[in-house]
Amino acid sequence: MIILKNANIVNVFTGEILNGNIGILDNKILFVDYRDELDIDKLKLEYPNKDFKVLDLKGKFITPTFIDAHVHIESSHILPSEFEKYALLNGVSKVVIDPHEIANVLGIKGIEMMINCSKVLEVYCMVPSSVPATSLETNGAKITSDDIEELFKNPNYKNKILGLGEVMNYIGVIKEDKEILKKIDIAKKYNKLIDGHAPQLSGMDLNKYIEKGIMSDHECITELEALEKLRLGIKVMVREGTVSKNIDVLKVKDKIKDIRNLLLVSDDISIKDLKNGYLLNILKKALKYVSPVEAIQMVTINPANYFNFNIGIKPSNNADLIIFEDLENFKINNVMINGKFLEEYDLFKDFNKNINKSINTDNNMPNMSKNIINKNFINYNYKSEEDFLIKGIDKDINMEKSMRIILPIKDSLITNERIIGVPKVMDKLNKNKLNRIYVVERHKGTNNIGKGLIYLLKKGTIASSYAHDSHNVVVVGNDLRDITIAVNHIKDIGGGFVVVEDGEILESLKLEIAGIMGCNGEYIYKKMETIQDITKDYGVFKGDIFLTLSFLTLSVIPELKITDLGLVKNNTLVDLIV
Repeated sequence: MIILKNANIVNVFTGEILNGNIGILDNKILFVDYRDELDIDKLKLEYPNKDFKVLDLKGKFITPTFIDAHVHIESSHILPSEFEKYALLNGVSKVVIDPHEIANVLGIKGIEMMINCSKVLEVYCMVPSSVPATSLETNGAKITSDDIEELFKNPNYKNKILGLGEVMNYIGVIKEDKEILKKIDIAKKYNKLIDGHAPQLSGMDLNKYIEKGIMSDHECITELEALEKLRLGIKVMVREGTVSKNIDVLKVKDKIKDIRNLLLVSDDISIKDLKNGYLLNILKKALKYVSPVEAIQMVTINPANYFNFNIGIKPSNNADLIIFEDLENFKINNVMINGKFLEEYDLFKDFNKNINKSINTDNNMPNMSKNIINKNFINYNYKSEEDFLIKGIDKDINMEKSMRIILPIKDSLITNERIIGVPKVMDKLNKNKLNRIYVVERHKGTNNIGKGLIYLLKKGTIASSYAHDSHNVVVVGNDLRDITIAVNHIKDIGGGFVVVEDGEILESLKLEIAGIMGCNGEYIYKKMETIQDITKDYGVFKGDIFLTLSFLTLSVIPELKITDLGLVKNNTLVDLIV
């Protein structure tokens, strides 16, 4: 038995911090003593065959472990078996994933791999509702309503699959598209939850969307948008990820009297942010708007109530606890999962031994992934510079015309559109004040290339096979030679990242699982650190340039994006030339 004495216990049920003692027997909480009635001698008589370990916490704080209620693990570019090590060290014991990134490449096989990959971290799944996300791009697999029903029915996943993943096709829901409504009806049939995705949706259209069964949303960018959705009963997931940072939405707290429907989530997180704090960093930022206890409730009891998890510090619950030095910097002293401290798990014994080894071998790969690694994930022909010529500025030039330009917005998934005359476009390209952007289809051998213009980089060329939602190859740069080198190198390594400048490959990272994930977290972390160091002055905005790049193909987000089929403006294909 473990006795945690003299602790400041964060009670997520009442919002209080109370001094008390906690008794842990095997993997469960035996008692929570708020009345200072602890009698260890009496306990030893009651449990004569148990060893006793008494830890005086001297006023340290204890909270339940955390829940990330909406995350795409694939955005960290590591498998769940690697992701869990960093998550657990940062106090996160449960994640609810929507694996539509891997599903867009591998379909059902990818979903099952993600569910079954971790050892200690509890990975729950919302089955992707939008694979493919739209008909405006080419992806590698399809998840049908029949597939979703089979997963809901599968007894192996009864407690692992919680519902239907973010319904991105909100226009289809409003217009009563039969296929998306069928998926929603199947979720209702099996009493499953239904996550939403409705950026800037409001008024009667929002009402229609919710009326069909949508229960949550993580796309709010203002407190007024959040307020409208909260008033209509939506669970508002306040997102503070690596790219999209919406923590200011918590200003809504000043306009409401009940925070139970506010959750804090990461959505997409780089391996750097995952390793260096994960949800702890989001909690620190949240303190600008809410109290430490309220912030903790938003990653514990609030998501638990949504997903029907039995969590909190109470008798009979699993002993999943975080011991904190303080609740301002959220400095962790120790983490306990199922009554065992992390250092007691083999997972961390091995991890600590190998943490400085930059090796990437099959030994780090779960068995269910080994039959995937040797598949060719980059299915297009080698390219030449001629393949990347753009009509209107490289050939068939018409100085009287104008062209659409993608304008990214800092810390947002949303982009703006600007229309510029061809003479000015050509001048800006020559001065590197404008970049070329291409999306090369890589799943079905169509050799489609979507072509566009963007202002993202001050120099260099970058390419990636991790690009939402279909994960075709996206490349941004100015020099056609470097663009060609980058796209062909992605084919050579079977997917991943590459940085090219002046005809030279400066760095690359192979992602052997579907071209979007790898098998060794520390290897990928160090590689990404090197890549980010090389590219730190490339971008117009500071930050993870590759994660920013990945969202430029997210065609379900306004205003102007690009896919292998061309430019997409507000869910419609549009011409580059105006």
